[in-house]
Amino acid sequence: MFSANDMLADIICRNIDLLPIVFRFGISSNIGQTTIGEMCLEKGLEIDFFLSVINTYNSTEYFPRIDSIDLSLLTDFLTKTHDYHKSSTIPRLRGLMNELKGKFPDKQLIITLEKYLNEYIEKLIAHIDFEERNIFPLVKIGTSKGADNNHRNSMKNLKKLLNQHTNVETEISDLIVIIIQHIPDNSDVQLFYEVLHTLSHFEKEQIDHARFEDKILVPRLMKLLEI
Repeated sequence: MFSANDMLADIICRNIDLLPIVFRFGISSNIGQTTIGEMCLEKGLEIDFFLSVINTYNSTEYFPRIDSIDLSLLTDFLTKTHDYHKSSTIPRLRGLMNELKGKFPDKQLIITLEKYLNEYIEKLIAHIDFEERNIFPLVKIGTSKGADNNHRNSMKNLKKLLNQHTNVETEISDLIVIIIQHIPDNSDVQLFYEVLHTLSHFEKEQIDHARFEDKILVPRLMKLLEI
């Protein structure tokens, strides 16, 4: 468990995958010179929320209490995570797939993988748009104690979100398995490793992202909106 007294650089050295998470809080400089508490104070960040996020992404055994999270801070972080994947992860995956195509232009496997990846990305973008249009705005309705005149529609959208998460996680896992089982002979194993590593990291982030929504955002919204 990381605490406010831990040096920010130390926790990133222990888990380099936390670096893009830290970037989403607007932290990109002086990382090696401050504690988490000092950095949050300098940046005007809510320390408990920051710690909840990095501890969740660092360990599958940790998860914050459902009532301890500010939903406005959470949806802002989730939106920044969406932006990161659209601007960084997805272009990275497409770039790696283009490298594979260049080295294996006649391989049916590569054609199949590209088709599968493009279909997955299309579904993911639609899922992100659905969340930002139909789910995240419910936080303002709930926290402002305003009446939601369409509780049935809100409930339908919240249930739809849970179902979509199951599909998103399953499909990226399936893609990883397909690649591992069909790496061609005499292939560029380092390139395949980079593809698999990127997908595996993406999968883990998607799972953690869904945990925040399924275990905190959705239950809290249902309570706030009294549905």
